[in-house]
Amino acid sequence: MKFKMLVALILVAGIATMSYAKSHFITPGARAGGYGTAFSAVADDLTAIYYNPAGLAYQTNTQVMASLFYIDYPVTASSKYDIGAAYGGPAGVLTSDKYSTNAAVPFIGFSTKFFYDTVIAAGIYVLGGGGGKVEGLPAGYKIEGQQSYMVYNISLAKQITDKFSIGLGFDAIQFQDKLVANALGVDYNRSAFGFQGNIGFMYKPLEKLSTAFVLRSGSYVDVPNEPYSSNPSFRKEVCYPLTWEIGFAYDVFEDFTFAASVSQNKTSWTSERYQDIFQYRVGTEYRATEKLALHLGFFSDPNLIKDEYRNTYSLTNLDMYNMKYLTLGAEYQFTEALKVGLSFTHSFTNPVTYDGITYKYEVNLGRFDISYKFL
Repeated sequence: MKFKMLVALILVAGIATMSYAKSHFITPGARAGGYGTAFSAVADDLTAIYYNPAGLAYQTNTQVMASLFYIDYPVTASSKYDIGAAYGGPAGVLTSDKYSTNAAVPFIGFSTKFFYDTVIAAGIYVLGGGGGKVEGLPAGYKIEGQQSYMVYNISLAKQITDKFSIGLGFDAIQFQDKLVANALGVDYNRSAFGFQGNIGFMYKPLEKLSTAFVLRSGSYVDVPNEPYSSNPSFRKEVCYPLTWEIGFAYDVFEDFTFAASVSQNKTSWTSERYQDIFQYRVGTEYRATEKLALHLGFFSDPNLIKDEYRNTYSLTNLDMYNMKYLTLGAEYQFTEALKVGLSFTHSFTNPVTYDGITYKYEVNLGRFDISYKFL
């Protein structure tokens, strides 16, 4: 009974579990975000260590970049959900109609050219996660948690020819997970590492056209066993999915670029509950002046839960997680060396009724970049 109640709490809280159920919707960079994350064939800043390490080969200046990603993920319900009564506990004690998740996650990167015209880069960034809590509980009750995937990356890239480059990356992924539900006597904090390899290619057959392919190996993280984990799939292990992506970018006009990509996340091997999903991305850049660029993009983020597991243990099974995102962004070149970018992303999803209560999710994401090249 205790486990059922705990799952219900995490179900309505929608806290950190959703960061995994939503796949790769936390990705670094305002410029990339403005492109609707269709950035694998552009990859012209330091977030290339994530999107496509081959793009580093064309970035020969020593440079540094810092980026901040902020997510606000509130959930509102049409009426209070009686957690205790629904799962065999004390009726009317643990009820709530508002649940919130938010996070401010960073990206920090550095690159420089060295030995035989190879570019080396390193960075630290968060690829998924957040903290959340159930609001409106009686005094003394607490249900909150955090979960994150912190990535420590080192990458190498080299131009093989004027038109073709290759990049290799190595990720150490730190999975961190903590949960407090004092009414149930649950309080844990655990952390473990997994490792992932990345390879990217960039080919430019025409002056106006760039194409890309990226493969990420996925990762297995053997975490300390926790029977009351916020996600049943994370009780004693976490598997990060293998992904591949293909993309292109084309200069339609001298001052206008269109980019698109498609990727598959092989999540079926990470849990019997999950299915492989495809994500689609499109983005544009309009260079309004020599210093100002404007961005507009779109990307999809489908639910990865298999149909047979829908509505069985978690709100992450519901169609509200079949999301579509619209992105807007701008980038300004203050000097030849200094550049700043901003982007905003908003989700579009339909309200969903579960157990007689209608839930509404609205996701807002903000990104801010600042980069500097040593000329």
